[in-house]
Amino acid sequence: MSEKINSKCCAFTICAKNYLAQALTLKNSFEKHNPTCSFYIFLADMPTKDINDVTIVALDVKWCPKWKEMALKYNVIEFATSIKPFCFNKLFEEGYQKVIYLDPDIYVSDSLDFIYDVLDMKSIMLTPHYNNIQTEYTGSVSEEELLFVGIYNLGFAAIRNNVVGRQIIEWWCNRLENKCYADHHDSLHVDQRWMDFIPGFFPNDTEISHHAGINTAIWNLHERQLVVKDKKYFVIDRASKEIFPLLFYHFSGFDPDNTHIINRRHPKYNTDTFPDFQPLIDEYATLVLANDYKKYHSLNYSFNAFNTGENIMPIHRRLFREYIKECASSDNQDNTIDEFYKLLEKKRLLSNIASNDFNANISQKTRDSGRRIEKISKKTALVFIRLFGFRKFYLLLRFAEKFSRLEYHSYLLK
Repeated sequence: MSEKINSKCCAFTICAKNYLAQALTLKNSFEKHNPTCSFYIFLADMPTKDINDVTIVALDVKWCPKWKEMALKYNVIEFATSIKPFCFNKLFEEGYQKVIYLDPDIYVSDSLDFIYDVLDMKSIMLTPHYNNIQTEYTGSVSEEELLFVGIYNLGFAAIRNNVVGRQIIEWWCNRLENKCYADHHDSLHVDQRWMDFIPGFFPNDTEISHHAGINTAIWNLHERQLVVKDKKYFVIDRASKEIFPLLFYHFSGFDPDNTHIINRRHPKYNTDTFPDFQPLIDEYATLVLANDYKKYHSLNYSFNAFNTGENIMPIHRRLFREYIKECASSDNQDNTIDEFYKLLEKKRLLSNIASNDFNANISQKTRDSGRRIEKISKKTALVFIRLFGFRKFYLLLRFAEKFSRLEYHSYLLK
């Protein structure tokens, strides 16, 4: 690919402050292998003096008009993913013709020219979580979980700035402004599940890549083997025996302080199970730790607290979702948020905790209380069945399922 074409290519990531060590490692690795392409870090958080030495793209209503409301109604993962199409759109408007999104915990190990070249022919490139059919499934992440989160992993997406690409972005912006929740009830999994529609909408413009060296991660390690040759990483597809250069590895759920566990959500699948990935893991962990991981990892998320310092609980976010449905938000988002806060205060629905820590409402005491309540509830259920019968117990469960939805309690605001 010529340098002239590369000048129209870029890549970006999105993260909160606590993921900046990973984002910087990604940026360094991308620029090492793609020196003529620009790379951007969009901050889904508020800049503070702790990150003055990092070049970031800050949130702005000019390119994401409703970001303040989105930051309140979404949690950190939902918010960071909700602004993704808006970031694509901003880069399109700046003149970039081919744009790649990469999650901050990705490590680039080769040139991404292959991906940019695909965008000469296609409008969007996606990767399935895994490529090969198995009668007896052997993957680390269950098929049921993948059915919920979506067929394609949106830790990576490449989109071309053409008619179809812009149509996808406009549609995606519209959906994620209001529907970027991780919610089993609504069959939503942030920005990712929406992409299941795209191959059906644009079959001739969509590249579903089976390049085994793209988006290699915990969910497809069962079908891939890593080898090192001439100091370069290659991936062997176990089914087809094809060999691909490793373009990038996705370190989803990885803790650089524990290089034995590949993904903290699936600890039984570790480097004992996949020993060939240990050199890559060690290399990446060293680089992340060297990028001030200890410093950045300890930083709190700005949007876990109201302007008053009062902690935002998950139920506040869902109540705000219902609030702006019923009380149409004004053009002034600050006023809308202030009015919502005053209503919470009036109805005595605040946490009374001044903190923007992720775990402000989940102390060890709370966890212990939860376990005690669980034991009591089981005994209570058995007594209820003896007194009222199993049919009424079933009806009670149906009601409890509805009652457990945080949005159900919007009556508290009235």
